[in-house]
Amino acid sequence: MNIELDRVYTFKLTNADEIVGKIVDIVDDSYVVAQPLSAVPTEKGIQLIYTVFTGDPKENATINKTAIAMICQVREEVADHYLEATTGLKPVRKPSIIMG
Repeated sequence: MNIELDRVYTFKLTNADEIVGKIVDIVDDSYVVAQPLSAVPTEKGIQLIYTVFTGDPKENATINKTAIAMICQVREEVADHYLEATTGLKPVRKPSIIMG
């Protein structure tokens, strides 16, 4: 899988945490991620919460590659939720049914 800058990914860490974030830089031993959010299952479905409670949630964070068990493409609806949570913008999707 080719990891690209300015795209949102899901990071599964070796401690089983799941983080969603946009990669803004790739360093030899780490990824720099903009406003990382943790995915938490609730009775309402998956919720995204701040990954760091005592740090500035608007700042970039560095994730060491040795702490990552897996990286995958984020689901479209999770990417939309991430965008809304980090920018306040609600994405508009084209309907999948053709209306005439």
